[in-house]
Amino acid sequence: MDVHGKEPGEVDSKSSWLDTTLRQFNFIAVMRERNQIRRTCVESLKIYRQVAEEISEASKTALYTRFIEKRCVADPRDVREIIRHAVESFASWPVERDLTFRDLVCYLAITECLQANPTEIGVHARVFDVVSNIIPADL
Repeated sequence: MDVHGKEPGEVDSKSSWLDTTLRQFNFIAVMRERNQIRRTCVESLKIYRQVAEEISEASKTALYTRFIEKRCVADPRDVREIIRHAVESFASWPVERDLTFRDLVCYLAITECLQANPTEIGVHARVFDVVSNIIPADL
């Protein structure tokens, strides 16, 4: 017997239940993803505001392009690919509309979560909810 009055190998039913429940709902994975999404949002908003100051009279497309160049890549082909994927993912279905900065940040956050956790299947956190709490709708 150990100091808690249990035989070796005996599992505490309370901790077993909690462990099973947390694992079932991927609680830890969701919390890790939410933190990563928040960091992506805060960093993206900071860079976007810098870009908006640099080229204040530019169109949204030009702002988004410059933002991606500063945050992710320098190759113009890669920038176009990222914007195209974001449009396809968020701004063309179910109704075609203009891409927003929130859409772009959602796309980047999902992509980064998938790259950071290659063993996970999909993203468990509600990405749009986290992004919409940090990124203003009018950008």
